[in-house]
Amino acid sequence: MKRFSVLAICVLVPTLALAVVGGAAGTRIVEIEDIAFKPRSVSVRKDTTVRWAFQDEATAHNVVSRGRPRFTSSPVKSRGTYSFRFRRAGTYRYVCTLHPGMAGRVVVR
Repeated sequence: MKRFSVLAICVLVPTLALAVVGGAAGTRIVEIEDIAFKPRSVSVRKDTTVRWAFQDEATAHNVVSRGRPRFTSSPVKSRGTYSFRFRRAGTYRYVCTLHPGMAGRVVVR
């Protein structure tokens, strides 16, 4: 009986821990303000949604994917949000084409 209890604990505890860690990926927010992406780089798990929040109300921006792999780019806006769900691992680079030097990246594990 003790052997079964120890075996059950050794099998169940790691499985439960994986279930908690491997839960819903959720959403990460990238703020766009002061002509910058904040934070400039985010690391997320697969199936996480990244939401860019346009907070530079007097200045329009966009989020345009560059390089490979790519994601769907946003329209030009000064308020509101744009979201994309990252389903594949990789490093996704993006820029605001209206402001040279305004760049960011999403690293998907």
